[in-house]
Amino acid sequence: MNSLRLFVNGFLIGIANIIPGMSGGTLALVLGIYERLIGALRRIGFSTVKKLLGVLRFKRQAFTEAEAELRRIDFGFLALLGIGAVAALLLTSKLIVYLLNDHHDATYGFFCGLILTSILIPMRMLKGFGWKEALVLLIAVALIFGLSVGMGEKQLERVAYKTANETVIDDTAGGATRLPTYWELGLFFASGALAVSAMILPGISGSFLMLALGVYFPLLTAINSLIEGVPGLLKGTVNEAMLVGALILTCAAFGCLFGLLAFTRLLNYLLERYRNLTIAFLIGLMVGSLYGLWPFREFAMVDGERYDTAHILPQFDVNLLITVAAFLVGCGVIALFTRLEN
Repeated sequence: MNSLRLFVNGFLIGIANIIPGMSGGTLALVLGIYERLIGALRRIGFSTVKKLLGVLRFKRQAFTEAEAELRRIDFGFLALLGIGAVAALLLTSKLIVYLLNDHHDATYGFFCGLILTSILIPMRMLKGFGWKEALVLLIAVALIFGLSVGMGEKQLERVAYKTANETVIDDTAGGATRLPTYWELGLFFASGALAVSAMILPGISGSFLMLALGVYFPLLTAINSLIEGVPGLLKGTVNEAMLVGALILTCAAFGCLFGLLAFTRLLNYLLERYRNLTIAFLIGLMVGSLYGLWPFREFAMVDGERYDTAHILPQFDVNLLITVAAFLVGCGVIALFTRLEN
């Protein structure tokens, strides 16, 4: 029964982590497992990896040391939470991609409501706000704004490339699959490290950081590509989209591992030594991401895939009303979540 409860807790934390603006750390607080979770994660280090890899020597002492290390880091607890979180990710990723493609403006409106209201959470953590905090905040805003503009230019390049080559595209998956560049793979790695570090901080959303860095939806698409490729894999066939998805997720997974082993300690150090500046930087990231979350866009459809090309002002119509309603629902969700945390 305790195992089932931990699995359900992990499932709920997974849902919170996949929704930008909602913090898995906050939900862990609500569920009463935050201290145990943080304690277990902080015990994981490079010595843990060394002892676990030691079993490859196939010696009894190595297996004994690995077993003792797993008990020390509370592996059973972490494993059940992790399985629940992965299950939530697999079950909800397709839904979010569907909402993005078929209900784009309302979905982005909902995310805007989540992020805008979430800004109040780290703002309450500040113990003061001076010129240093303002400078760090502006740097973070400029960083995310620059990334958003850069990603927009890449979208335009992809539309131009696909449009120019659409007559020669012939792929069983519905279009040619583009291999990610080394820069993009590095970005997936870095976002994994940042996101897993943020996920353990109450009030800070890991999926929001992925969204701000422009890798949130590509990661969801990669997950869906793997899920859709499973039937073919069982028949002995592997499509290119599945291989690309596996490559992207592998880079993100290694980034998460690196974040757990190293970046969480750096983040804890920064919060202990430069708490206000660190929180101001996180607030700047959240403010800057609102530009990239603007719901109303010009877009082009190429091979059944949507590419946003420019921000536009909304027209007063039913779509605007639905988007505003979704925005208010997003605000309400975070307000309720904050009330539960309190």
